[in-house]
Formats: sequence, C-alpha cells, structure tokens
Amino acid sequence: MSQKFPFNHFLKLDIEDNQLESQPKFSPEAYITPKSAPVVQDIGPSEFSVEELQSITEAVLESVKGTIAVNKFHAYFSSSLTVSSISQNTVEFLVTTKFIKQMIETHYSEQLKNTLFEILGKEYQVVFQVLGLAPSLSSNKENILKTLQTDKSSKKLDSIKNASFFIDNLEPTQEDLYKAIDSKVIEHESPQISSQIDTNKTFANFIIGPSNNIAHAFSMAVSKDPGKAYPALYIFGNSGLGKTHLIHAIANDVAHRYPHMRIVLTSANRFMNEMVEAIKSNTSFDFRRKYSEKTDLLIIDDIHELKNKTTTQEMFFHIFNELIEQGKQLIFTSDKTPKEIDGIEDRIRTRLSQALPVEIQQPDLETRIAILKKKSLEKDLYLGDEVVDLIAKCVKTSVRELEGCLIKLQAVTSILKVDIDLEVAKEHLKLNEELENQKHLTIESITKSVCNYFKIPLGDVRGKAKTKEVVIARQVSMYLVNKMLRPTLKDNGRFFNDRDHSTVIHAIKTISDRIKIDPVLSQQLLEIEKQL
Repeated sequence: MSQKFPFNHFLKLDIEDNQLESQPKFSPEAYITPKSAPVVQDIGPSEFSVEELQSITEAVLESVKGTIAVNKFHAYFSSSLTVSSISQNTVEFLVTTKFIKQMIETHYSEQLKNTLFEILGKEYQVVFQVLGLAPSLSSNKENILKTLQTDKSSKKLDSIKNASFFIDNLEPTQEDLYKAIDSKVIEHESPQISSQIDTNKTFANFIIGPSNNIAHAFSMAVSKDPGKAYPALYIFGNSGLGKTHLIHAIANDVAHRYPHMRIVLTSANRFMNEMVEAIKSNTSFDFRRKYSEKTDLLIIDDIHELKNKTTTQEMFFHIFNELIEQGKQLIFTSDKTPKEIDGIEDRIRTRLSQALPVEIQQPDLETRIAILKKKSLEKDLYLGDEVVDLIAKCVKTSVRELEGCLIKLQAVTSILKVDIDLEVAKEHLKLNEELENQKHLTIESITKSVCNYFKIPLGDVRGKAKTKEVVIARQVSMYLVNKMLRPTLKDNGRFFNDRDHSTVIHAIKTISDRIKIDPVLSQQLLEIEKQL
C-alpha cells in the first residue's frame, strides 16, 4: 500500500476508502515536535500547539511571499517549509529536501530570523531539518505508532508500519542552478577585512606587474625592516587591485621574520566600533594602551572611513603620534589619497600625508593573464589559453573581478557538471572580445558606474554616510543591481556594508516609485544603464 505523508502542510493523507474508518488517524503533532533531530542544544519540546505552529508558519510564508520571486517562493517555501517546533531561543523549520535546506540556509536564513522577530517580537536562532532525515518512528515514544490505540488488531498496525510514504521531489530548476552559481561570485565580491591575518596571502603568490611593482617593492622593504625604512606606508588605489593582499603579505612576512613583534590588522570601521565599545564600558585607557603600547605593527584598512568621525580621529591622532615616536610601523590603505579624503581634520590629513604614498593601478593585459593562470592553478581549475585570453581582454578593472570570473567558472563546472571551453565561458561570463566596450557586470561595477555618474566616492555609497546625495546614489545602486543581476536581498545588501534585506527592499521600492513621477531621475537611470 502506498500513501502520502501524514503532514497536512505538505500533502494530505490519502488512505484507501476501505481502511479509512478502521485505521486510527495520524497525529501531526508527533512530527511537529520531534525530540531528537536538532543539532542545536536548546531545542526542546515545543510549548506551542499544532494550531499555533501552523498559524506561525502561515504568517512566515505570507511575509516571505511578498519579498521574493513567485517561482522561488513556490520552489523553496510553499508546501516545502513549516515551523515544526519553537523552544526558548530557537525555531526549527522542517523542509522537504536537502537541496531546499541548502538553498534556504544559504540565502534566506537571515530573512527568516527578521521575519520571526517581526511576528513573535523576539530574536530566535533558526535550524532546518530535512523531512526525509527525521528520526525513525520507532525511536520516538511520542511518534505516530504510539498514537495508535493498542486495542487495534496487529494486522492493521502492521499495515500502518509497513506503509510507504512519499513526497514529490522538488528538483532544482535551471534558474536555481544559475542563481547558485551567481551567489558564489557575489559572495566573493564583498570581502570583509578580518582582524585575523590571512596566511594564504603572501608575497610568494602576489603577481607582480607594471601596475603594482612599486607597491610590492616598498611593501617588501617595510616587512624586512619595520619601523626603520618607511615608518608609515600609505597604499592607495581602486577597490580590488590587491591592496588587501599586500597588507596581509606584509603581516605574514613580519610574523615570520620577527615572531616577537605584536601585529594588529584592522579596518577603520572596526577601529571605531572597538573605541565606541571601550567608551561605553569605561575601558578607553585599555583601548589606547592596546594600540599605542602593545602594538609594534599597526595596519588599518580603508582609512578614509574615518571621515566625519571626530572622536575617532582624535584617538587616532594620539595613537599615530605615539607609535611614530616609539619607532613603530604604521600601514594604511585607501581608495583615495589623503588630500582627496573629505571630512577629516587637517592634522589627520597632515599625518597621513607624511606616510610614503604608493599607488596600485589597474593591471595591464600581460599581468591579467599571469594572474588568471596563477589563480586558476590554485583553484585546480583547468582553462585553455583561449579562455584565459578572453577573460583577460574583456575584464580590465580589477584583480577581484578577474578572480570573480574564475570563481563563477569553477561553480559552473561543479554545479552544472560541464567542462569549460570558449563557448561555455562566453555564455556564463557574458563576455565577447569582439565588442570593445563589453563589460562584465557585477555589483561593484554597477555601483562604480552610479558613483561616477553622481560624482560620489564609492566608499561613501558602501559606507554609512546618510547625506541626501549619498542615500540617493546608494538606493539607485541597489535598484540597478536588483534589476540587472537579480541577486538575493542578502547578497545585494552585503556589498553595501552588510545592510539587511529590509533596507534593500525599501531602496528598490523607493526608486521604482520615484521614476514613475520623476522624469529627471528616470532619465538619469537611463543614462547610467547606457554606460553599463
């Protein structure tokens, strides 16, 4: 006998008519509150009734439905996901397949957390269980078999125990596979500077060319004799050209040459946040000691983010002076020169201008080819010379975009199970060397075009600035990214300083509404799209 799974949210029970009256009903509650499946420790029996959990499920689905494409909602959520239990700090969701579990965990877990907060007024962690991987029925004293009345005949009991259950397998669509590929690239495009030194970024695997050989040479000189040759080094250039690689390479080399040296690698925003926490907890003295007395090499990424942060600039000014006086080494990176940074005090600009300025420029064709060959070898990705030449000739803006192409091709061969030839590369990278102005659209390239049009620094649009001009440019960027790339809301917001999905939704809706009534803005968007 074959019958559908006895969980109302997924498929209705379908028992033969001649057994319907004689067999006991299945209890959905046995599956809604499993005792042993979750990995998270604090999940226990749910205090919510079956009806309450069903109502919460419906509220979650209704909220999600209004924020994602219809086909995605039907593929991942409708009749595929339900709230199975709620403990003190965790909500467990039950899904139908491993693929749906992977997709929801990767792309929608934060959205579900926010949705639960809106519905229940409390922050919960979320975990996901696959329906087919639930514990065996006999292992749960509250399971379906225990709900059967013991006075029923053993024959009818056996018919229930031996019944087969099935759920339609929701195979990923072609669009789902393509979105999974694009997600790998989007994640790569939004690297977050870490306080941990990346041991994979060294001088040995830094590709040297005419565009970066001077920056490489000075970085090597600093790492060999920190605090002596060039006490302050200022590396600047557009995003994605290798500044982050160089500062990690310096840190790694110094740690190898001088194991006793104390190295601090951070970002301007993290420096500010740490200082704010120190002020709140009355530990400002310890904060200052950490950077002025307990640091031998201080590396601050994106130093331009100190703009308009008066208190942070004050602290930075004193730390800078103390480290220089002690003969310590300072290294800064930025996407602009000190003179081009608005919103910083003259004394800060003067201190930064005292550092040795070194610019990294866009790599030339030969360097781009070398980078592609080196990184494809590291990723164990075989590419023919014609594919490497295609990418190198068409993608000119940054090393990060070159690597983004490799990551996408790596995802293509892994997910779609195809070999990479010239036609496959052209199809998935949207490249054509015969078109001189062909551009590889990414979140970064779209945002840069918006910034160039409105004449606003990229760092301001990605950062926390809230002036009217910056906010409009940021909303236009999110709108065009959504229109042209269709990433997830999380991936869209991640590029803009990890903004949440509600901010992205608001930006898209704001611009969509405005272009209907504002002909000037509508024309501006058309001009930006032409540039893309």
